[in-house]
Amino acid sequence: MLQSKTRVWETHNDLTPHYRIIFIRNGEGHFSLDGKLYEYGEQGIILLGPGHHPIFQEDVSAEIFVLAFDTWLSDDFLQKKEFSPDFADIYKQAEHLCSSVRLTQGKPVQNERDAQTISYLINQILFEVTQQPTSHNKLIRGSIDLIVTILARNNFECKKVDEKASRQNLAEAIIGYLRDELHQNKSIRVPELLMRFNISEDVANLCVLNITGMSLRNFIFKYKADLFKSRMLKVDISEITSYLSI
Repeated sequence: MLQSKTRVWETHNDLTPHYRIIFIRNGEGHFSLDGKLYEYGEQGIILLGPGHHPIFQEDVSAEIFVLAFDTWLSDDFLQKKEFSPDFADIYKQAEHLCSSVRLTQGKPVQNERDAQTISYLINQILFEVTQQPTSHNKLIRGSIDLIVTILARNNFECKKVDEKASRQNLAEAIIGYLRDELHQNKSIRVPELLMRFNISEDVANLCVLNITGMSLRNFIFKYKADLFKSRMLKVDISEITSYLSI
């Protein structure tokens, strides 16, 4: 654990080989990481893998709190776990968290209650550290365990949002492609479409179903018929395709 000002962060290179979680206690500004520039603010979270080292800019009075997880456990995990069973499980969760970051670096978690809980737990850790008795180690370890669990849950929630947006984008791309091809009077070959988007027919069916309420093949048949009808009636096809809103 480390508490320091961002202006002296550069002197703590001994933590670089480990997985780290940085909490912004106060202050705001920017930091660079892996060639990208990010904003940070109070209650912000920065997740780092081994070798990653953010460089803070501007607010030299900003204060951070760092939890570092020793990568000694990364090799021969199951064997080494016997020597430190309590910490090993926390480490493994932190390792996974810092290796698959979905949270916005430098920003608080979106769940306001979770953000407040994390701040409370950090204050509790800092208080317990000053008390010295070894009996408080369990309280500190429990607080760290809870912080990592909260972050992991929020990270997973971000993943679900990303996946939902990705599926929506894929669905719109498939529908757009089908419409363009049919308007050009081209034949639609489902196997070619699946290869084009590198997906299975089950995935394609699900994507089209979510937007139109029809399977892929039913949509192709229905849209082709409605396109013919619109040309006969000399109207825009959007006037007779209530099942399609994109």
